[in-house]
Formats: sequence, C-alpha cells, structure tokens
Amino acid sequence: MEIKTFEISYLQETKTVLKSAFYHEGSNEIFNEWEFAEIVLKSNGYLPELCVIALDGETVIGYNALTKAQIDGQSGLALGPLGVQKEYQNTGVGSALVKECIRRAAKLNYPWIALLGGDYYSRFGFESGKPYGITVSDNEFDNDHLQIMFLDRLAKNKTSGKLVYCDAFYDSDGNLL
Repeated sequence: MEIKTFEISYLQETKTVLKSAFYHEGSNEIFNEWEFAEIVLKSNGYLPELCVIALDGETVIGYNALTKAQIDGQSGLALGPLGVQKEYQNTGVGSALVKECIRRAAKLNYPWIALLGGDYYSRFGFESGKPYGITVSDNEFDNDHLQIMFLDRLAKNKTSGKLVYCDAFYDSDGNLL
C-alpha cells in the first residue's frame, strides 16, 4: 500500500471507493460522501497537500481529506470524509490515511483537527470537544460526536466556541450537511 497526495485524475476512482464505503439502501443521491469529495475540491476549504489517497498498486483503495475550519475565528482543520474500499476495511488502510493527514497537518503547524465521528478516532488522540466548550450546532447529537485533536498544546487552552467548516459542509440555507 502506498499513500500519496490526491490528484484530480483519481477523482472517479475515489468516488467509487467512497460509495463502496458509505452506500446503503436509501442513501441520499444529492448529498453523500462520494459526491461530497468532488464538492470539497471546488470549495474555499480545499487544501491539496492535505488530501490523500491509498493505493494498492495503481488502484485507489482509500481516501481522506483535511479542509479549512475555524473555531471562534481560530483557523484549524476538519477531517473527512475518510473512506476505504469495502474489501480493504479493517486492514489498516484507514488508520494509515488518518496518520498521514495528522503528520502533514502537524508539519504545516496547524493547531488542531476536528471531526464528527465515533470511537474509532480516539486511537489517534481525538477527544470530545465538550470539555473545551466546542460545539458544531444546536443539535446535541452532533455536539456529542464532535471530536478534536490538538496538535499545538497552547491551542488546547485557547480553543473554545463553535466549529465552522468550509463552505462545502453547508447547504444553500447554511445548514450543516
């Protein structure tokens, strides 16, 4: 397996990987993770150096992106979507993608990475945003799943408020997708 920076030539393969990872009966055909990957490329939050794919030979088997985000005006990053081709799940591909994005973000001196997700991410050092007063919406379910990793220890004591993703994460009415 090789991890490399995403290139536009991999877009269709990447969308296929994300559909394999996320598709279920009744999936939203307008907003979903596989279409979202393309929307991110056109957004104000796209950071090419923080968008990576995993390859098995010449075949894309995984994808992860970090995009621009802010908490109370402080710049940081948001993780996602992260997806691995169904046949490669539980083989370490997702972990390798997350670790590479964290490594790159730290090298670029970003203070934190936030995400909405489950227990999977605690293995990398992500923790609940609640103790820091970090929220993402008025929806308590969303806030319960908001996690953050501080790459800069000083940011830990200075980061509080509402997480705002880049424009790709919101619908035309400004609602979080």
